[in-house]
Amino acid sequence: MRCAISQSNYIPWRGYFQLISEVDVFVFYDDVQYTKRDWRSRNRIMTPQGPIWLTIPVGKNRNRTIEEVLLPEGEWRTNHLETIRRVYSKQPHFEAVMNIIEPWFKNKEINTLSEFNQGLIQDICSFLGINTRFIQSSKLGIEGGRVERLIGICKSIGADEYLSGPAAMNYIGDEFNDSGIEMLWMEYGPFPKYAQIGPESGDEMSIIDTMIMLGESALDTTNVIPFHQKMIGLRTSEHLSIRGKFGQYTLQ
Repeated sequence: MRCAISQSNYIPWRGYFQLISEVDVFVFYDDVQYTKRDWRSRNRIMTPQGPIWLTIPVGKNRNRTIEEVLLPEGEWRTNHLETIRRVYSKQPHFEAVMNIIEPWFKNKEINTLSEFNQGLIQDICSFLGINTRFIQSSKLGIEGGRVERLIGICKSIGADEYLSGPAAMNYIGDEFNDSGIEMLWMEYGPFPKYAQIGPESGDEMSIIDTMIMLGESALDTTNVIPFHQKMIGLRTSEHLSIRGKFGQYTLQ
């Protein structure tokens, strides 16, 4: 069973959902330190003038875990919805996407950033046809060092493969070698270009931009080898490069 572990981001880019689509279980890493000015509380959409940020003004939240960060009061919910409506209202899949996201912005009973992000992510996955199961790391009670916790989470849910984004190469070494868990590295894309509103193309805009323009095919890639054909791989340095349903990853 393959899993991925990641913090819950605010309306993340399509690579985030590509990662989710390639695993059986996706663990929201919600009991780690919240970092300000990060993807947890902001993302970008495209406008006719170029990319702009949509930011949830949660404040500094020092020494809090992600699950402890409260959503702020104020008009940010209305402002974000109005901005999305103003920019995208004439685009192909605007109404379908708004039907997914608008209830989350209007539900004032949701008061934590983690619950808000996770709810949006799961409903977007349903729209994209992703059937991955979701778990919160805070429900597992795993402690230890940075990589030790990842291994512990994998073992606690019965995973024998761990798929991670390439950024984790900065701190994951050979710790997985003797764990009984196979380490896989995600290589995002390739993403085909699509018509966007702005003067430039942006592959790393929020999934909102991609879904409004492409609808349910927002994760489609070109010339992708299905995962069941993974024996057709490329040897790159010391890794075997593998293509999955929507992306590519390497075996360590």
